[in-house]
Amino acid sequence: MSEPPASQQPAQPPTGPDRDQRAVPGGHDKREEIARATRRTPRDLAAERAFLQNKIDIVRTHSTLTEAQKQQAIAGLQRELRKLSQGADEDRP
Repeated sequence: MSEPPASQQPAQPPTGPDRDQRAVPGGHDKREEIARATRRTPRDLAAERAFLQNKIDIVRTHSTLTEAQKQQAIAGLQRELRKLSQGADEDRP
């Protein structure tokens, strides 16, 4: 069996030193600018807790995960919730 013509083959991702610039419109790498803005933005710990709790609820009701998979995922999310709570305690004056 022969290979399909190049026009029907999946495009290869860009490689080389300028691949990141080619992936962004205008060729400007905005990662550092976005990282600075993110560091300046205050965290909403209540929203982060709600997000993680919602993920726990989704895992609990997931129809295709086994009980073992659910327990493992929930344990990981609960660890993240505890870390978040510990970090909140450290941020208090």
